Amino acid sequence: MFLKQYTASTIPFTVDGETWQNKYLTRLDPLSGVVSRISEIRAKRPVAIASDLHITPQAKCDFCEYEKRTPEERVEHASGGVSIPNKFPWEKYDWITIYPPFGGHKMLLSDLYFDDLERMIESSYELAAICEQDSDVYAFMDFTNWGPFAGASQQHPHSQRKSVTFIPDPRQDQELQRCRQLAQRHKTNPFDLLAKEERKSGQRVIYDNDVFVASAFAPTCPNEVLLFPLEPISHISQTNRAERNGLIRPALGIFPALFFYMGVTDLNIAIHMAPFGEKDEARQYYRWHMHIYPRKHRLPVDRAGAEIGFDTNVIDVLPENSASLLRQWYRDGPKEELIVKQPDGQPNHTLIREFRRMMGQQRLI
Repeated sequence: MFLKQYTASTIPFTVDGETWQNKYLTRLDPLSGVVSRISEIRAKRPVAIASDLHITPQAKCDFCEYEKRTPEERVEHASGGVSIPNKFPWEKYDWITIYPPFGGHKMLLSDLYFDDLERMIESSYELAAICEQDSDVYAFMDFTNWGPFAGASQQHPHSQRKSVTFIPDPRQDQELQRCRQLAQRHKTNPFDLLAKEERKSGQRVIYDNDVFVASAFAPTCPNEVLLFPLEPISHISQTNRAERNGLIRPALGIFPALFFYMGVTDLNIAIHMAPFGEKDEARQYYRWHMHIYPRKHRLPVDRAGAEIGFDTNVIDVLPENSASLLRQWYRDGPKEELIVKQPDGQPNHTLIREFRRMMGQQRLI
């Protein structure tokens, strides 16, 4: 089995005079080797949205007024995004890419449309091309923050793009080496093996066409989503404009689906690609891919002692449950009756109002 899962039970314990014994799952991510443990009883808790959706925009946003408040050596992208030098850099090339509207900014995941994603991938392509010309640069790092709990200092949605010099990023390097070994062992690209294995039950598959979208088998956080092309693309530079359009379009439904069906308000997007020097060879064993990491807006925090100290992820949402809801968004279209409720089980009227506004604009694909 390419996807490995182990089922076990805790030792018995007593709660209010009653004996409990809970099952838990241990899963190994086949691509990265990261371990996740999923508590079945925690995963059975109902999904609810508990965050305050009445978010007040920052009065003075540096990114809204980027022409006055940011360094001048900017990259103006034809797609509409602007990449500005990071004031506090920690790599040779260190950009922050910001997106329209300027003078105001989008606050909710339901505000994310295809033109935003197009700006995201086109600016990534252009900045990667700049880095590739520099012999000091080993690889290209690309991640996006959305929301005040996504770990960024600015509310304005933005991406961070950086060169990787001297020493490769350890998580991606581990993933790359593992994929290379798996391809040698199985004589097949591991991403193709993963898609084939996931199709057998279909429980975690969300979308499967030219792009494969699934809930992560062994997630690093609740509701993590994995997206990758079925074509052997290991680096964004191996694509043309039409291919990038087809690559990013299927991702659009994920963001409003996570927001309306799962109550996710903040997230990070990490894009992994092969190093420049081995991108052609890597077509055989690696794949350009996107991880969508929802962030918790309440305690317990997403990374606590187990995650930090032992690199073991403790998850309270079954990926199969998450995929089931997200798949319905793709298969049946948005349904108001599936909108996540408040913790008391009552409808969230702000969420319903936002859903109807989005539906009225018909910008769902």
